[in-house]
Amino acid sequence: MRRYANIYIILFLIDAGLSLVDELLVASSVSLPFLSEVRYFVVTIVITLSVVVFACLGIDQRLPKRVFLPLTLYIFWSALALWPLSGIIERESLGLLAAGNQLLLGGIALVLLRGLGGQYLLTREQFQAPMFSLRSTLGFTAINLLLTPFVLVFCGLAMASYYLEEQTAGFLRLSPIGIYMSERSYQRDGKVVRLAGMMHIGKEAYFEDVAGSMSAKGTIILAEGVTDQDGLLETQFNYGKLAGIIGLTSQEKMHLDGNLVDLNDFDALPQADREPDKPDIARADIDLNQFNPQTIEFLNALGRNLFGGKPLLEGLAEYNVWINENMSEEGIVGVMVDILDKRNVVVIDGMMRSLVRYDTIIIPWGAMHMPAIEEAVLEEGFVPGASRERLSLDFRAIPYAELWGKWSEQTGDVLGKS
Repeated sequence: MRRYANIYIILFLIDAGLSLVDELLVASSVSLPFLSEVRYFVVTIVITLSVVVFACLGIDQRLPKRVFLPLTLYIFWSALALWPLSGIIERESLGLLAAGNQLLLGGIALVLLRGLGGQYLLTREQFQAPMFSLRSTLGFTAINLLLTPFVLVFCGLAMASYYLEEQTAGFLRLSPIGIYMSERSYQRDGKVVRLAGMMHIGKEAYFEDVAGSMSAKGTIILAEGVTDQDGLLETQFNYGKLAGIIGLTSQEKMHLDGNLVDLNDFDALPQADREPDKPDIARADIDLNQFNPQTIEFLNALGRNLFGGKPLLEGLAEYNVWINENMSEEGIVGVMVDILDKRNVVVIDGMMRSLVRYDTIIIPWGAMHMPAIEEAVLEEGFVPGASRERLSLDFRAIPYAELWGKWSEQTGDVLGKS
């Protein structure tokens, strides 16, 4: 066990050194694919060994926990992208920070080992005592069992945050406090494009802040909102009901004050009816009749089960059954093409046409749309400028006790019907 533990410390330091060198090269715009491949190979070994060493800490009392616990826990945290720091620190700097801290932590471990045994690695003398101690194992196991629920929640939030940040290009960030939405500005030749990532439900103050920041002369707001000219939807999507369940409000309540204009005819609004100190507002979205029939069926199933007046848990259960019976993987891809890609094309086209007439274009759209819109903005030569974050959903303000009571009651009703 002594040799195994010493090998782990050495590989921990090698991993830190390789990662630091690789990150420094990346920061210097130098690419060495072979070094990166070696680095990730060593990382995989270190993560695997960390799991084994952590388990051995509960079995072999001779392993100094104050040395090996920080090492293994840091590796586990690094595997979760150092969340929640990953949402605060720029990704370009995160890898460098992680590698530097790992090297520092490894150095501290060596110093601690020297203080324990007079050498920088574990010695034979430190392993003269019996390996197993029931008291030590039971204590270690008890602490882990108590912490397991919190660790599982933390890991779930970290993985969800990573996924959401990837899908939204960082316009949505999940933190232990709540959900943050980003707004970013881009400049080119006196023109400004503001992209404000949105979500359908949030704090009332969040929507008020977003709306209040858009009152500006010489500005056009490209509003999101799919229309239904042919009445294809069986049930209207009322996000206010879902928002009310957790004590929030919906985006529908956000009031934008401005002059309504038509992207296809900017001069349709007579000058006499235009208020010069207010921004123009144009709908830059599509109609449901441009969606595929399967997407309409999907939206109607979603509306019937989640917005049709059924208890939430019952609606979720029936919606899940419908998805399993009616939607293939190809069908889901088709739905996403309609909901995201087709609409992105329309709003980007609206942005291009608006740039001819306006100095400032504001696009307050769902965060999932932002990666494609941002890419189009950058391709037009715009340079990123200022950015800010708003707390959209505060976990601390959610009435958990009230929710638990409602959901327990609904669960009983659902089970009673089954």
